[in-house]
Amino acid sequence: MQTITVQIHGSEYKLRGDDTTRIQEAAGIINEQMRFISSKAPTQPPATIAVLAALNTAELLIGEQERSRTELQDCARRLDGMAASIHELLEME
Repeated sequence: MQTITVQIHGSEYKLRGDDTTRIQEAAGIINEQMRFISSKAPTQPPATIAVLAALNTAELLIGEQERSRTELQDCARRLDGMAASIHELLEME
């Protein structure tokens, strides 16, 4: 496990993890969310901005999970159709 230092919303955090690139990317996403929220609500305390950033990020994650699930279901339906077609062709022979 490696230690990495990231900057989020003006504060420095020392984090540990196996994939430093992913940690940096995650920190960048949270930092962008916090910057955006603080630009729209500059009087909010940092804790509120952090919670709102976490909620926005979780909402994005849920949306991506739903899209992935839908795509997987569509692929499974198409594969079932292809398998049925192959089965029919094999029965004709």
